Amino acid sequence: MKKIYFVLLAIVSGVILSACGESKQTEQKENKEITVAVQLESAKDILEIAKETAEKQGYQINIMQVNDNVAYNDAVQHGEADANFAQHVPFMEMFNEEKSADLVAVQPIYFFTGGFYSKDYQKLADLPENAKVGIPSDPTNEGRALAILNENGLIKLKAGTGYNGTVADVVENPKNITFEQIDLLNLVQAYDETDIAMVFCYPSYLEPAGLTTKDAILLEDEPASEHYALQLVTREDEKDSQKIKVLKEAMTTKEVANYIKEHSGGANVPAF
Repeated sequence: MKKIYFVLLAIVSGVILSACGESKQTEQKENKEITVAVQLESAKDILEIAKETAEKQGYQINIMQVNDNVAYNDAVQHGEADANFAQHVPFMEMFNEEKSADLVAVQPIYFFTGGFYSKDYQKLADLPENAKVGIPSDPTNEGRALAILNENGLIKLKAGTGYNGTVADVVENPKNITFEQIDLLNLVQAYDETDIAMVFCYPSYLEPAGLTTKDAILLEDEPASEHYALQLVTREDEKDSQKIKVLKEAMTTKEVANYIKEHSGGANVPAF
């Protein structure tokens, strides 16, 4: 009887050890997969290049493409993605404050120049009084747009406002401009609206309108653009993980830098 008991015990122990071994192997396999949420097609293309570098270290990058400016942060915060590549630090900080989240920026990848565009006017001096100007509706990009107008003398913001301005911070508006607050993704469509004299936009959204930064009436300076560099973002508890280390290395190679410069016509500048 004892002999049968020991045989059964050995079999059960073997099954448990085997199951644990399989579980450990599965866990190790999962830990070699890095899911990154993106929105822009250009961000997806950069990750496709980074995949090759990560694979050399035994890691697989999975790309999660989303359609709006909230989903990529929700995915990381809720553990559906390990990181995202879609935003600058001010936008991330706004999300953290609104959602009590703990996202952190771990690596700037590239920056680009924000500017204003008009189908009717070639220079700022031509802009008529009482004109409607399209600016982003979210606070961080609104502040970026207003900072450009302030820097170029079209408006004056309250002292010390910096990049955090809102329409409520405008203390001087000599041309009596009306600000139309529009979702960032729809600003390029507003460019063609007959009652909009000028809109703020980014290079990555200009292509449908056949525009480049050379067509801008106003462009921000380089320090402002660098302030808004697109970042690799993850959770606080993941920032020092091996997966994020591998991802950072894969996204900051010479191949990625060359792609950023060559496929944007010079509009995007590597930040590493």
